[in-house]
Amino acid sequence: MAENQAAHTEAVKSGKRGVFVALAAVVVVLALLGVAYAFLGGDQLVADLFGGGTDEAAVTPTAPKTPTPEAPSTAATPSAEATGTSSESTSAAIDTNTGTSGSISTAAKPPTGDQASRMYWEQVASQEQIGKLVRGEISSMKFGAVTRSGSTANVRVTVAYKAGGSLSGTMVLRDYSGVWYFSSIARDANPLTVSTGKAADLGIVSTIVSQQAANQTLVNGIINGAYKTCSIVGVSSGSGTATVKLTMSGGTAATTAGSIVCVSKVIGGTKHWFITSFTKN
Repeated sequence: MAENQAAHTEAVKSGKRGVFVALAAVVVVLALLGVAYAFLGGDQLVADLFGGGTDEAAVTPTAPKTPTPEAPSTAATPSAEATGTSSESTSAAIDTNTGTSGSISTAAKPPTGDQASRMYWEQVASQEQIGKLVRGEISSMKFGAVTRSGSTANVRVTVAYKAGGSLSGTMVLRDYSGVWYFSSIARDANPLTVSTGKAADLGIVSTIVSQQAANQTLVNGIINGAYKTCSIVGVSSGSGTATVKLTMSGGTAATTAGSIVCVSKVIGGTKHWFITSFTKN
């Protein structure tokens, strides 16, 4: 009986020791697992087992900012001084004794519509002599007495032809707001038949007005006696244009080279020529 009791007690003690040993072993294993977890990246291993990474964060896309519109820039409007424009036009100041020119600023008004139309149709009526000039048939013109009445200057001329012979006639210049314009030329006993009340070609009129207003030296020289003879040097023609090269001399001014510029227009099936300027070279 006593032996059985002792054996039972020893068995109980052994069981308890086994439990303690087992618990101790579990504790050691858990400790070792903890160390391995720390050193081997346990979080990543666990995440890998479940198909994801712990360092990936969900990113919520941010709506792009709407750019603030810039206020439109206002470009400065160029002033008249910056663009070189002016309400005044420039013409040549003529020395009445020498015919030489300088630059002055004037506020000369262009011819009225009626005046411009009159210049246009008077040139149409002057085709006999203007045509001969453009075709190179005239060798020279001599300027005689000048009669001024109001805004009109009548200049007596003698025209010599290359084929021989000469004719006398009158060249008419008109003053509109201080600017002289060529208007007509005709031989004696051949009065001009001028159309009135008809519209003029605005393009040709504009060219005549702008070019003659900008080239006043030779015209003023004819009126003031600075030039008495116009010798024709030659004629060069282009597409609808002709330039008559000339030499002005015989008066109070020194001999001067220049040109008469002409443009053409077909009227009623016939080519007509218009003198747009007397230009000093």
